[in-house]
Parts: sequence; C-alpha cells; structure tokens
Amino acid sequence: MGRHSGAVFGRRIGDRLDVTTGPDAPVYSVSISGFAFVSALRCCNRGELLVTAVAAGDRVPDVRNGYRGEMRLYRCDAAEGVWRRIGPGYAHDPVCLPGGRYAVHRGAGLSFLDSAGSIFREVKVGRFGWGPPSLSVSPDGRFVAWVRWRGDDRKVRVEEIATGISRQFRPSVYRYAWLDEQTLIYILGDGPRLLNLESGATRRFGRRLRGQALRGIPGAPAELQEIARLPEDELFEIYGEVRVVDGDVWLAATLTRRDGSSRVDGLFRSDATGDHLHMVTCTVGRDRIEAFTPFHDRSLQIRIATYEGTTVVDRRDTAVGPLAAFLNDGWMHLLDSHQPDFGFHRLP
Repeated sequence: MGRHSGAVFGRRIGDRLDVTTGPDAPVYSVSISGFAFVSALRCCNRGELLVTAVAAGDRVPDVRNGYRGEMRLYRCDAAEGVWRRIGPGYAHDPVCLPGGRYAVHRGAGLSFLDSAGSIFREVKVGRFGWGPPSLSVSPDGRFVAWVRWRGDDRKVRVEEIATGISRQFRPSVYRYAWLDEQTLIYILGDGPRLLNLESGATRRFGRRLRGQALRGIPGAPAELQEIARLPEDELFEIYGEVRVVDGDVWLAATLTRRDGSSRVDGLFRSDATGDHLHMVTCTVGRDRIEAFTPFHDRSLQIRIATYEGTTVVDRRDTAVGPLAAFLNDGWMHLLDSHQPDFGFHRLP
C-alpha cells in the first residue's frame, strides 16, 4: 500500500475491514469473519496488517473467570486479503520488527518471532496479567518498550532487539510515547517527564500547565488563565494522553477548580523542548477529551466523552484539519508499531 501522511486507516463494514492510506488512495477490503474475537489490530510499514485474535470456534477470553482465550497472531497483505497464522502460542498486542520479525505479548512477558513464526527469544516475567502491555518499537527499530503490570503499578521495560538486553526502569507510567530514539516521554501524576534510556535519568518536560497558563498560552480561553491564578491548593492539574508526531508533542490536560465550578479541558501542542505550548482545542460543559490521534499534516481525530457526574453518557468522534471530511466518514487511524495501545483486551 502507498502512504498518506504516514498513516493507514480502517473502516469496519459488517464482517469486513476496509483499509486505505488516504482519501485518494485505493481501498482494500479484508474479511474478518474467520475471527470470533480480535484483541489488537496494527499495520506495518511493509504493507501488512497484524491481528491477535481467536479463530471462529475457539474459546474467547473470559476476564471474570480468568481465562485468557486461545489468541494467536495472524498477518495479512491487505491487497491479497488472506490471513495466515504466525507462531505456535498465545499472542496479544503485536508489533513489527526490522527484518520481517515480530514481537508479541505472551501473557507473562514477550515472545520474539522470526518471519516464519519461530520464537527466537522469550522474556518471562511472572504470571499472566490482564493489564494492557502497550508494546511499541523505537523510531530507529532498535528497542521494544512495553508496560509491565504489577497490581495497579505500571513499570516501563525496554528490550534491545539485537543484544537481548532487558531493562526495567523505576518510573511508573500512565501513558508514554517515543520522543526520539533514546527518550520516552511519559505521564504520571503532575505532568509529563522524560526518561533517558541510556542513563535511566528522568527530568520534567517543559513547564507545568499552570505555569504555562500564567505566562499565557496562544489559543487558550481567558478562563484557563483565571483558574491558573488561583492558589495551587484550590485547583487540580490533570494530564491524559500524550502523542509525538514529527517533533510535535500533543498533550491532553485539564485545569479545574477543586470545587468543580470552573474547568478547562484542552488539547495542547508543544515543540520538543516543552517550552512553547499552544492550545489546539478545548471542550466545554460536560464534555471531556478522552483520546486523540494527530497526523503528520496536523489533522486530528478526537474522541469526546460526555459526563453526568462521574458517568459517561455519550461518546463520539470528531475530526479537524485537512483530513476532517475523510475521518468523519467513518475512517479510523490504525496503530503502527511505533505507537503503544493502552486499551484492554476487547470483549465480544
């Protein structure tokens, strides 16, 4: 498949998945009727689709009863439309490695597979866990990062593909992304931080939202600065998703009064230093930015959740930028191997 803005898009219609690289690109239709359950779907730069799935007739995952299901890895060339199984055992959250190889979560660690599906390395860490492992490959293809769950604690681990060296780092994470080949940007608590993979050192990424708002953020409503002027013990500063595209760092973040009387829930874009923040959009009333996907042309796909109290009563997707009409026609971005997925196993 060709490439549009470095992305691949999918749209489900019944038991088929349409796949394309943009509004003017060919559309390929792939059957998914042979699967009873799909836990993860990704695209690869070499033009193939990967799924971890349960074949029709096999047992699906059952969280309540602690059964992980008969999930296996399958690949498909979208132009050909035929799924082929890869490897012998349980697999979830697949990524493509250089040289036609793969890595998957094996339930209690990782399995590394060659192009024929044979396991050439395994990383074994404790018991099976349901938390999303959130695999991703560094921009240069040297490392695989993933999240090891221990109860509710989420530690970042990094595997060097060529040497087999594994490292688990001290920080816990809520979300992470690759800032560059040696640096992860991650979210936990009071704002984004950077983790250097060589030294293990961490540091803050730019200024916190309150400090930036006091200084003034282009595109932000006056209400954001009004909240920022409050004493720190009268407000909350909350961070959500983080993404990196072409040196732009995208952050979902919120400033809110502790009494709930005023709130700004915004999507922000920064340069790679974190010193120049710009508000892209914000929500009002009961709406919150739940997730978002930025593209190379700075188009955006945004998921909005509407709350009544603490309960989500509605979710909807919207898009802005050059790709807005295309995305609003039902097309969704398919993750590539460099973007971690923070969703849990999908249930039927």
